[in-house]
Amino acid sequence: MITVIKSEKMAPHHDVSNSQKSKGHTSQNSASFAGFLHYPTNRDNSLKTSHTWISGKRIDDDVGPYWRIHNKLYDLTDFIDKHPGGKDWLLATKGTDITEAFESAHISTAAENTLPKYYAKDISTPRNSPYTFHDDGFYKMLKRKVRPILKKVGRGPTWSMVVLQDSFALTFMLLTVAACLTESYTLVILAGIVLGMTGNCAHNFFHQRDNWRMYYFDLMLFSSYDWRISHGLSHHLYTNTIYDIEISALEPIWEFLPKSDKSFMKRYGSWIYEQFIMPMALFIEAVKRIYHQYSGDMKLRPENLLPVVEFILMAVVSSSVGMAFRLWVVLHMACSYWFAAIGVVVAHHHPDIYHQGDAMREDKDWGLCQLDAVRDRVEVTGNLFLVSISFGDHSLHHLFPTVDHSKLPYIYPVFMETCKEFGVPFKFMRTSELIIGKYLQLAKNTPNVNPPGYKSS
Repeated sequence: MITVIKSEKMAPHHDVSNSQKSKGHTSQNSASFAGFLHYPTNRDNSLKTSHTWISGKRIDDDVGPYWRIHNKLYDLTDFIDKHPGGKDWLLATKGTDITEAFESAHISTAAENTLPKYYAKDISTPRNSPYTFHDDGFYKMLKRKVRPILKKVGRGPTWSMVVLQDSFALTFMLLTVAACLTESYTLVILAGIVLGMTGNCAHNFFHQRDNWRMYYFDLMLFSSYDWRISHGLSHHLYTNTIYDIEISALEPIWEFLPKSDKSFMKRYGSWIYEQFIMPMALFIEAVKRIYHQYSGDMKLRPENLLPVVEFILMAVVSSSVGMAFRLWVVLHMACSYWFAAIGVVVAHHHPDIYHQGDAMREDKDWGLCQLDAVRDRVEVTGNLFLVSISFGDHSLHHLFPTVDHSKLPYIYPVFMETCKEFGVPFKFMRTSELIIGKYLQLAKNTPNVNPPGYKSS
C-alpha cells in the first residue's frame, strides 16, 4: 500500500527577478514548490512559449552542454543524427535534465544499453524535479510488464489509426473546397471542426519518431515542433505543476491552480469570457511564434507555412481573395474553438485531480504522480475514433507517450494489475463530470489537504 503525507500547501506567488532566475533561483525550502528546487525561470513572462519554457529549463537544470539522465551527464552530440526518434528531440533538450523524457519515451532496454557510449561524468547536484524512478517503484515495474507486450504487438500505428488520420485530413480538404466553391460559412465551420479532429489525431503522431503525419498538426496554425516541447516535454512530464506550460500559458485566462488570491472574475467569469478567447487561441499562438521568429529566437520551419499554402489554395478555388480570407479566418476560428474546448475539459481539471498546491503523495514515483493528475472518460475508452479525436486513454498515453493510441488497449490488463498491486484506486469519470469539474476547479481557491489516494485511518 502506498504511504502518503497529510498536506503540502502551495506557497504564495513568488516574485523572482530575472537576475535571480538567471542564477538558478532556489527555494530555501523546496517544499514551497512541491518538491521542485527552483521556481521556473521565465514562468512569469508575459510571452509564454515553447522557446521561453525550454530556455528557462536550461537555466534551472544547469548541466552545461550535456544531457542529464538521473545522476549522470551524457554528451549526445555525436548521437543526434543517429537518434531513432529524430534529431529535434535531442537538439531541443541539450543542456537540460531529460530523465522523465528518457524514461517515458524508451520502453525497451536498447536506449539504456546505448547510453554508456556517451557517458561524460557523474553529477552530484540534486535534480530540480522531485520525481523518482526506483526499480521497485510503480512505473519501472509497469514498464517491465509492458515491454514484452509491445515487443509482440509493436508500438506504431495500426492500419485503423492510419486510415482514421488520413480520413480526417481528406474530409477536411473536401469540406474546405466545397465551402470555397459555395461560399458557405456553414461548410467552412464544419471543415474547421474536422481540422480540429485532424489535429487532435495528429497529436498522437508527433509524440512518436519523426513521421510525415505529424505535420497534419501544423495545418491548424500550431507548430508540431513547438508542441513537442510545450506539450511533450513540459505538460506530459510535469502535469499540473508549475513546470507545466499548459497551466502557466493559460493564466490569467484560466487559473487552474488552487491559489488563495484568485479574483472573483478568475473563479467564476471564465465561462463567459472564454467564449471569446477560444476562437482566437490558434491565432494568438501563431502571433507569438511569428514574434519569436522575427526576433531571431526561433527559426521559421517549412511546416509553419502550411496554413499559408492552405490560404493560397482556398484563394484559387474561391471567387475572390477577400472571400477566401474570410473563409480562412472562420475556418481557423472554428478549429480553434473545437481544439481549445476539448483540450481543457477532457483529462486534467477537476477538484479530485491533483494540481500543484494540493497535498502531494509521499511516494513521488513519476508514474503515480501522473495518474494523480489525469482522468479517463468511461464513454471514450475502447472506441478508437473517440480516443483519436478527444485525447482518450489519457492515463496510459501519459505513461507511454511514444506508444500509438491504437496499441494502448493491449496494455490495460497489466496496467490494472499493477495498479491493484500498488493500491492505486484507478477510476474512470464521465465526460459530464469533467466538464463540470473544470469550472469547479477554476472556482477552487483552497488546496486539497489530503494527497491523492489518501485513506483516513
